[in-house]
Amino acid sequence: MKSLLSRIESKKIDKAAAMLKVLAHPKRLAIVDLLGKEDKMTVTEIYKYLDLPQAIASQHLITLKDKGVLSSFKVGTKIYYSLAIPKLIDVIDCLEECCIDI
Repeated sequence: MKSLLSRIESKKIDKAAAMLKVLAHPKRLAIVDLLGKEDKMTVTEIYKYLDLPQAIASQHLITLKDKGVLSSFKVGTKIYYSLAIPKLIDVIDCLEECCIDI
């Protein structure tokens, strides 16, 4: 069996590691989980749904976007966020399954 490092090029592994690192925060995991269930949401919808202060939600959204986890687009004055890589919801599902017995 080949190791991960021999199957996937180094740049891609580095990007995956950076994404996992940025996901290592409970609020960011909650945002990814939420956006995995919804096609797109505004900043306001996200912070209200997760009961977060707007400034905190915005910081997390910017961090997730900067690391390539989220994408965004603007319509008028509203910014909509969505998962840049929809398969990331599988990471959340896996974590949820793994945590059942913890």
